[in-house]
Amino acid sequence: MDFRGIIAPLTRPPALAGLACFAFGMAIAANALFLQPRPHPAPFVSTLTDADAGQAHPDEVVLAVQAALRDNGHYSGGLDGLAGEETRSAILAFERAVGREATGKATLELLAEIRSAGHGANASHAGAGDAPQPDSRVAEVQAALARSAYGPLTADGIFGPQTGDAIIRFQRDHGLPVTGEISDALVVELRSIGALDDE
Repeated sequence: MDFRGIIAPLTRPPALAGLACFAFGMAIAANALFLQPRPHPAPFVSTLTDADAGQAHPDEVVLAVQAALRDNGHYSGGLDGLAGEETRSAILAFERAVGREATGKATLELLAEIRSAGHGANASHAGAGDAPQPDSRVAEVQAALARSAYGPLTADGIFGPQTGDAIIRFQRDHGLPVTGEISDALVVELRSIGALDDE
């Protein structure tokens, strides 16, 4: 068999350059895949780290926890919704202060407890040993939430963990900012669904 017809085109300069590039590429691939003891410290295509991903997507629960902790004097950082080291430290400090298991994680349950602690602190300013006084607005919101199946709640006008948790669940389900607090937006939404009568 005459191989000259096959070999001759491969000896032309463009073909030789192509073969050289192909061989060089194969050598790089073999080195990267088989000959390196560990992954290269600077890959060709960088990927987002967990921190970068977190910075790109602030979390509404983290933001609400930051605001609640700031109101309680446990946090002085920015309200950015990012679970950074300062936020984690503030959560840990609060958890230790109230006797919770220290996780450093922002959760709805934690937010409800922070809000409850804040209301308890506000109530204590009224006088040493005074019990929290019922609030008619709180009672109306509690009744509206219970009618909307966000109970079980007793419309006693005392803002406690169950009330805060019900508000959080309602706010999440209805696309409202998650604060765990009674707000104008919450009242408007409760009225719009017919759970709360107009004043």
